[in-house]
Amino acid sequence: MSATPLRRAERMLEIPTGRLLAALAAACATLGSAFALAAVSAYLVTRAWTMPPVLDLTVAVVMVRALGVARGVFRWLERMLTHDVALRGVVSLRTNLFTALAARTDDALTRLRRGDLLARLGDDAQELGDHVITAIVPSLVAAIMAVVVLATITPLSPLAGIAMLLALALATVLAPLMAYRAALLTEQAVVTTRSGVTAGAVEILDDATSLRLDGRLGAALEELRSRQEEHDAAIDRAALPSAVASAAVPLAMILAVTGSLLAAGAAWTDGGASAGQVGVLLLLPLSSFEAATALPAAASQYARSRAAAARLAELTDGPATPAGTPPRDDRRGSGSDSDSDGERAPAATPARSAQSAPCAQSASSAPSAQSASSAPSVQAAPPGGSGHLCAVGLTAGWTADAPRVADLDLDLPPGSRLAVVGASGSGKSTLLATLAGLLDPLAGRVELDGRDLAVLPAPEVRAEVTMFAEDAHVFATTVRENLRVVRGDLDDGTALAALDAVGLDDWLATLPRGLDTPIGPDGTTVSGGERRRLLLARAVVRRGPVLLLDEPTEHLETARGDALLRALLDPADETLVPASSTVVVVTHRIEAVPAATPVLRIGDHARACFEEHR
Repeated sequence: MSATPLRRAERMLEIPTGRLLAALAAACATLGSAFALAAVSAYLVTRAWTMPPVLDLTVAVVMVRALGVARGVFRWLERMLTHDVALRGVVSLRTNLFTALAARTDDALTRLRRGDLLARLGDDAQELGDHVITAIVPSLVAAIMAVVVLATITPLSPLAGIAMLLALALATVLAPLMAYRAALLTEQAVVTTRSGVTAGAVEILDDATSLRLDGRLGAALEELRSRQEEHDAAIDRAALPSAVASAAVPLAMILAVTGSLLAAGAAWTDGGASAGQVGVLLLLPLSSFEAATALPAAASQYARSRAAAARLAELTDGPATPAGTPPRDDRRGSGSDSDSDGERAPAATPARSAQSAPCAQSASSAPSAQSASSAPSVQAAPPGGSGHLCAVGLTAGWTADAPRVADLDLDLPPGSRLAVVGASGSGKSTLLATLAGLLDPLAGRVELDGRDLAVLPAPEVRAEVTMFAEDAHVFATTVRENLRVVRGDLDDGTALAALDAVGLDDWLATLPRGLDTPIGPDGTTVSGGERRRLLLARAVVRRGPVLLLDEPTEHLETARGDALLRALLDPADETLVPASSTVVVVTHRIEAVPAATPVLRIGDHARACFEEHR
């Protein structure tokens, strides 16, 4: 039987047994010191009431002082060890998550909204760290302390031991069980709605300008407000059962104190107990439930951890690349029309199916305006190079019922140049993600050097195809390291040349430490234009056979942006990319596209047509 998502997540935490046992021992020592302190204090108070010789109380006095100090020391040690285990576990969990995500070969991650992915890798991973602190360690400590309490009280009075057993059963079993069963109904909704709030907020922050220009910002804010209200309501539903479960512990304490009171009265009346023993029976139950008070919260945390682990499992459970074998079967070549979500994608027409002939041979001239179904060759290029990108009967989109590009045949031999234009939301970025192998086609296929991307190992695809995403990340590190993320052997001369090519030489000269100047998280310390050119410099440094660029000149001053766009699309200009590289650029600046450059215009109803820019 396969392990549950929570068990698998716990294994991904890679918690060292020795460190966990050390944290558990420190926690038990903390509560053990508090329990012993209460017992000795009760004995000291009631024994002193009988006015014995002072020397008879000396040992008890010293023990009270020692246990008081020990409790504080062990508490500090327990907090340090427990948080050390939890933080190490979160680091290991995130490392294992990124490793598992890198091994996925489907497009599940591409289809996730950025905010949703951020919530899972951030909040959900942190829930698993809290699982160690709030659920695992307190539960084990409560079980150990229950045995210690019963072993201490029962020899003094079997009646008090029975009352304590019932009270502990109520506090350590029934109370957390009620908390868990109630929280299980609500915590899943809390985690889900929190993800929706995060995803909505990130989308609004990323696209605020576009949403405002399209008149959709108000609707987006209203939807975010609705999601926040759902989140608040889910939290409110979780509060009531948690309060009921928390109230069960004081009720259990009352039951234990009542039983001890009856037992102490009977022992005193019979004359079979000293004043010290009676004091211990009366006061010890008050400190016997410190471990149990954490159990309702532990049960609620367990429910949250299960929900978080299930959401993380959705990220990691998927096809992975076996060593030395292709990552996926040729699903489209075998005639399957299913998309990644398991829904039926619209079947391609017979002439455009995955079984159709390979891409057309290169033509010597650019195509004139024509239907995409004619499968033109975009531009002549020197034969024999790598990076021959083709699309055969390609239907691309995020959902099968709303394709963005339909029935597209495309042939891009090495050295080709292509501009992709169309209205916002028409599917330009979707097409680029599909050509890059980041998004599975709904129908048809994409080929690289005559082989379907679906059967190529991911490292081989990434080695030849580089995509410049419009929202690519700028890391909180130096300028140099932001370029080296795409090329580990990058030297300073190449980095400076790339920055100069995209017009960042003047900006670099103003930086206090040049290439060693740190950049804030996601480029927050640079302007929008500087951020965009830094990302373009990253693509220039890569210099791969196939370069797919999504709005590389957006946010730039018009003249400078148009100059960069012309340099990218002019095969005679090798300032930015070699003439042998295939370059596909998504742009709104059709007027800046060089003359005779093939243009793919994506229009309404998922139709695409070629034209030659004049």
